[in-house]
Amino acid sequence: MNSPRRSYEARVLLVPLGPDAARLAGEMADGGLDGVVTLTPGSQDGYDVRPVGGHGWLSTASGRAVDDVVPEADMVVLLASDLAEVPAATCLEVSRSAQDSGVLIAALVVGSRHWDTTEGNSAMVALRESVDMLVVVRSLRLAAPFLDVLRGGARRDSVSV
Repeated sequence: MNSPRRSYEARVLLVPLGPDAARLAGEMADGGLDGVVTLTPGSQDGYDVRPVGGHGWLSTASGRAVDDVVPEADMVVLLASDLAEVPAATCLEVSRSAQDSGVLIAALVVGSRHWDTTEGNSAMVALRESVDMLVVVRSLRLAAPFLDVLRGGARRDSVSV
């Protein structure tokens, strides 16, 4: 019997792009996603950092600069759903920081609403130019397991056969 991988756990930084993506991140947390940290635009200058679930690899903070947070991650995932809400400037800012730091950057698009609009088309171009890997899934049911795989797999103490 193989035991779950415990030797390595990637530090995944999730960047929700727009209100719909922020809602999805919250739903994934409610569904049990844990150990991931989100980076969202803050009310003051800078970004807010929040752990998803109870075991994020960074603690909650406000006013952080992208260049201070991104280098601490092993992988950055830009999360999008409603493509009309995706801010191209955020994609490019986070991507530049990740590239400068040697951090892998991916985009996870859930459902791809408004892909057929001018804004959605511009967002998809910005995402393609900003990331090393682009993954599109149809539903939230597939998004959280994908993020868990990026972290390194299940974190259970025992596996039943």
